[in-house]
Amino acid sequence: MDRRDLEAWKAQEPPEGFAGRVVAEAAREATERRTPGAGRGRRIAAGVLLAVAAAAAITMTAHQRRANARGDVLAYETREVRIGMRAVAVLEKGAHVSWEGDAVTQSSGDVFWRVEPGARFAVHTPAADVTVKGTCFRVKVRGGEEDMTRRDAVAGTLGAVVGVAAFVGVYEGKVAVSHAGQSVDVAAGQGAQADAGGVRATGPVVSGAQAFEQESSEGEKALTMANANLADTVSDYRRRLEAIEAQKKKLEKELAEAQAQLSDGGPPRSEYDLSTDDWKELARKGEVRMRVPCAGPRGDYALTEKDLNKLGLAPQDGPIVQAALQRSHARTWGIIQPLCSQALGGADVSRIGQQACVSILMDQAGARNPGAYDEDVREVAEILAGTRAAPRPGEAVDPLVQAYLALARESQSVQGDLAKSLGPDDARRVVFGDQGCWWNSGHGVGPREPE
Repeated sequence: MDRRDLEAWKAQEPPEGFAGRVVAEAAREATERRTPGAGRGRRIAAGVLLAVAAAAAITMTAHQRRANARGDVLAYETREVRIGMRAVAVLEKGAHVSWEGDAVTQSSGDVFWRVEPGARFAVHTPAADVTVKGTCFRVKVRGGEEDMTRRDAVAGTLGAVVGVAAFVGVYEGKVAVSHAGQSVDVAAGQGAQADAGGVRATGPVVSGAQAFEQESSEGEKALTMANANLADTVSDYRRRLEAIEAQKKKLEKELAEAQAQLSDGGPPRSEYDLSTDDWKELARKGEVRMRVPCAGPRGDYALTEKDLNKLGLAPQDGPIVQAALQRSHARTWGIIQPLCSQALGGADVSRIGQQACVSILMDQAGARNPGAYDEDVREVAEILAGTRAAPRPGEAVDPLVQAYLALARESQSVQGDLAKSLGPDDARRVVFGDQGCWWNSGHGVGPREPE
């Protein structure tokens, strides 16, 4: 009969409890043989049963051999695997072993092998073949199939450091490590390494294993460094592309504005973007206008990405604008907070907020006498127009006048602050554009009566 036909034949399993019943019957027959009068027929029956039991055992062994004839195991944790009838392999996490009949392959990882004495047994690795007749040994494979993707990603950058290599350490018996016509016999307590440089003995197991692990560690470090350099390069390209895209949007906006100027004779101006002549006209009418940044719904003075795009600014300009707006609020609140606290008898006004405090100062000015508030507004308008001298340091000034002067001058202050980083045109768009959160306020009381 052809051997392949025999291996393809599926043996029938014996009935449940069959082996136990055979053994029990054999024991009973043995007792009867020691008892006078035991019949010859019972002895014959016992012999038949024992023969059947032996046949069942042979059948079970053949079935187990076929069950272990082939397999493929990738270890996700330490595990033990029986391979055929002679070998037991203990795979560490990441190890990969496959086999079919007598062909056994360890493609990666760390595996401890125990092989019972018998015919030739070989473990094939990407770096070498390990041949034994009965022994305990360990095989460590570096740069096998599980490492291929990472090695290919940095091909040419690491050289032999991450090349395929194997270390064999022998604990009992003797093995032969061979590759490309070279072969080294390794006795118990010794080790050998196979790599691109050939096959060589490495001395005691412990020192050889340590040297192999050190090479693996250096290879991992080199791989990590190469990947880090590649990631930095990709990040740099991405930043440069983002900067180019931001510059493109900015140029597109400037082009649109230039085209608008050509069509209508000039860019639109905000009613709060005031020249000296504008301030003089407001002073003649008894009017003051103010525009200062507010925190917005998120409370952080930040512009959204959409706002930045409309302003023609790059994403990296966002933190610059945010910091300038926060400084602006700090300047005005630094003047208004103590005035508000004093108006309320020294109360803590940190939670009241700037707008509420200005309203308190307005009420206080109106409470002094019917014309006090109107006079404060006209005085501020004239100071801003340059037709009235500004208060000298230390001079007693009405609290509302101090607050209004701080607020009315702030748009120019924050514009100058931003111009240092963004340039005057971008700074003007930020301060007087429609993006972000701004507190606009106008106060008009009419012109002075003629004297």
